[in-house]
Amino acid sequence: MKIIFRTAALAALVVAASCGKDKVDAIAEQLEEQAEQLENTPLEANAVTDNVVIPGGSKKEGVPPTPNNAISLDVSAAGKTAFLNEGFEIPIKSDGDIVGAYLQFKSKDGILGEGYHDIDIASNTTAAKTTANKNSIRSKIKKGTLRTTSKVDDVNLDIDFNAKIEPGTFCYVICVYDGEGNISAPSEVCVTVESWGGSSAVVGKWSLVKEEYSEEGESKVFNVGDPDCDEWTASCPENQGEFEISVCYTQEYGSLELKSDGSFAIDFKGMDGNYDYEASQLACEAIYKDPTVYRSKQRKLGLRSR
Repeated sequence: MKIIFRTAALAALVVAASCGKDKVDAIAEQLEEQAEQLENTPLEANAVTDNVVIPGGSKKEGVPPTPNNAISLDVSAAGKTAFLNEGFEIPIKSDGDIVGAYLQFKSKDGILGEGYHDIDIASNTTAAKTTANKNSIRSKIKKGTLRTTSKVDDVNLDIDFNAKIEPGTFCYVICVYDGEGNISAPSEVCVTVESWGGSSAVVGKWSLVKEEYSEEGESKVFNVGDPDCDEWTASCPENQGEFEISVCYTQEYGSLELKSDGSFAIDFKGMDGNYDYEASQLACEAIYKDPTVYRSKQRKLGLRSR
């Protein structure tokens, strides 16, 4: 939903950097210990309540209305992870025509925050879809079907963080309601806000020198600048002949810049060969178009893979 790379990024550095495997493993272990200490810190419920940004949500005083349990709520698919400066999503299902949700935050020691958030589901999911269409960090997350009410269909509530929420753990209590005033029984989920960064050992710009991957059980290694080619034999229906085709991708360069605040920047350029199928069939020889050049400069926050 991001992407802070911790173990994944460091594994990439094994082949991307000049330092040895032992040093990288030591750095990875150090980062894991630092991150775990931060992530195990209980967050105050009020700190979370006051610093979430919820599209379609409004903060209310007091406690949510009393449930009558007339409709169901299923949050079994809810994840246990949230990301700095990004937040998390709550996938919900219900047998009712739900129009809203009540969300209250809770510390790991059981203390509820002051007030709660009343969330209009249609506004929340519409805003989330708009953000996804602008290539946000969670653009690949599948959103529920948008309409004024939602019955049974999956709905992903979008809960965002501002910069004041730090790594740590907290819980939330959620219930949903329909347009008739029916309210589901509450469900509780605990979440860890994950972190990365802070170690000067990996801060800096790392250059990609080679790529390793497995294809059909066979390991392949390609150095930056070397072409990675697919080759095959094509036939010519008109002439009953054959000709050889070779289409190559070449990574010209790539770099990963890691910063002490956990953000990173990626810069890469590659070139992909283009095979002209129709022209090649007519000529009965491989005809190529101008190659496609890929160039990307990205600066990201809060992405991570375990």
